[in-house]
Amino acid sequence: MAKSVANLGDVAAAAGVSKSTVSRVLNNKLNNGFSVSVDVRQRVIKIAEQLRYRPNLMARGLTNQRTRMVSVLGGAHALSDMGNIYQTAINSITNVLDNAPGGFDVTVDMSQHAPGTNELPAWKIDGAIILAKCTSQTIEEIKHSGAPYVVINGPADSSGSSVSPDDIGGTELAVQHLIQLGHTRIAYASAPLRHLAGHSSLRDRHDTYVKELNARGLETIKGHEEPFTSAVDYLKSAVITQRATSVITYGHMSALNIMQAAHSLGIAIPRELSLIAFCDEYAASVMSPGLTFIDLGSREMGLIAAEMLLEKIENPEQAQSRNVKIQEKLVFRDTTARPCR
Repeated sequence: MAKSVANLGDVAAAAGVSKSTVSRVLNNKLNNGFSVSVDVRQRVIKIAEQLRYRPNLMARGLTNQRTRMVSVLGGAHALSDMGNIYQTAINSITNVLDNAPGGFDVTVDMSQHAPGTNELPAWKIDGAIILAKCTSQTIEEIKHSGAPYVVINGPADSSGSSVSPDDIGGTELAVQHLIQLGHTRIAYASAPLRHLAGHSSLRDRHDTYVKELNARGLETIKGHEEPFTSAVDYLKSAVITQRATSVITYGHMSALNIMQAAHSLGIAIPRELSLIAFCDEYAASVMSPGLTFIDLGSREMGLIAAEMLLEKIENPEQAQSRNVKIQEKLVFRDTTARPCR
């Protein structure tokens, strides 16, 4: 017969103390006039470890005002691409919440949820961080629970906060950089079809590319409005046929595909083609040659999102909902240079 899971009473009996003492010791609630000796505290902790006791999360959520748990929602769609900005943001989030007074347990939801369903976990949480988007039913449930939430790289209504990169400013930086190098034939490679439909970055990056070139009397390269599919076909059209000398790509995976396709077609980067992408430090650091990129500030986004959520959890009456824009930065590396033709 399988051994039953140890409960709070088992730990209390083995340690020779009450269940409330065990609960206070393990939850670090030794205050408000309650204290135990060092020996008792160490005994409780040691026995809990020996019995492999794990607290019942459902029960803890029902009996306490706080669970010290934060749920990160939207992992299934946001973490699908290798090395994308959300992975860096989550590292920042967990670092902040791990080191907060008392610490928080962070769970990341990677489930594929059907439209119209609630994405919240079964247990009570103190707050949520949403990666780009979630269902309207999830937002309503969060509001109903009273838990604060912050959206990373997506919109939030007056009930929540958000932190997003400034894609308009970032695209302006990319175009300005290429023009300063002497490029006048600048192409744009949009996102693949599978990318988040309707996300503001799709519109902001594309429309700013068009606006910036039109403002300078420069011609856009055909194909800028189409979803990115084949890198080889794209380069044949934009570079070989239309004579583009530079490309701004929506993301780092498209840039990587273009690097590979350029090599197969005998197009030298950056001598014959300059390349810039929107991504973050981690994604760019593993590419060779070193990719010139627009840094979306993913580490900073995660840091700010976690700090805003903590502020809301600790001071719900005083903390105000905010919508923060992160200024994007140009990082000049090896894939952009003066045009050779």
